[in-house]
Amino acid sequence: MTTEDAIDIITSPWLTLTLITLACIISLSDVYQHIQNYHQPEVQRHVIRLLFMVPIYAIQSWLSLRFIQVTLLFETLRDLYEAFVIISFVYYIINLLGGWDSLVKTLAGKPADYGRHPRYIFFGLISDWTLGEEFLLSVEKGALQYVVFKVAVTVVICITELAGVYGEGSFDFGKAYIYVAIVQNFSQFWALYCLVMLYQATQEELSSPRDWRPMFKFGCVKGVVFFTWWQGFFIFIIQSLGAFDDVNDSDLPWDDADVAHGIQNYLICIEMFFFGRLDCDFDVSRFAKTNYSAYFRSIRSRRRYTYFVFSPC
Repeated sequence: MTTEDAIDIITSPWLTLTLITLACIISLSDVYQHIQNYHQPEVQRHVIRLLFMVPIYAIQSWLSLRFIQVTLLFETLRDLYEAFVIISFVYYIINLLGGWDSLVKTLAGKPADYGRHPRYIFFGLISDWTLGEEFLLSVEKGALQYVVFKVAVTVVICITELAGVYGEGSFDFGKAYIYVAIVQNFSQFWALYCLVMLYQATQEELSSPRDWRPMFKFGCVKGVVFFTWWQGFFIFIIQSLGAFDDVNDSDLPWDDADVAHGIQNYLICIEMFFFGRLDCDFDVSRFAKTNYSAYFRSIRSRRRYTYFVFSPC
């Protein structure tokens, strides 16, 4: 298959349009169900934000395929929401387990091993976290740094793109892309690591007395956010090796960078259909008023944790 054949496939709108339409219908119907059964606002506002991942990713990717000239703009907006998803997921877990104060007390009673960092990764350069408020603050800061980084990167991308020195997909040290990618790798790694630390420390509470299927939720969110970024990163590596260079000699309005963007967005359109089917197990029946238990009532009675940075949904 030639690059021109690949372009014909990824620019054909009907398959991707059908898949993203189905994905949006599924996800937005779940959002509607949560709004109609808004019995746990402390938790469900974050669920709704997480459910919007699929339609935002799907629509952005489809628009990028149709308007390849402004792909960078659409992808930048998606990246900002991506950072919002990470911090929303952290606050989802915190509120699901009773709020800040309740979770701090729960963590304080756990073995210190949950706060220890692997020596084979950090070589003792990072101090262990004391279980309790220090641990939770560290996890929160780990997620927030990714949000701050994404906002800063958006500004850098806009400036360097206007100056003609961004060079997305180029591993030329004279371009800004490679430096942004390196720093983003570290920022993503730390945010992902903090999520894993939180998962390990709260796995027992998330599985009992009611099983919230924590592994599935963590895997789903990390799959959408981190897998799609790494997927694009490896596609750009393939591009830098000259896999799509033949299109530069054709009469098509696309260059090799456009092909890399097109493949990434085409794959995301397909993947969002399957993620939309999964819905990360945020079933509204878990929050139904008739299903309130002593567990939920105790969470409400001791909730003190304030609303997130943005106003309630």
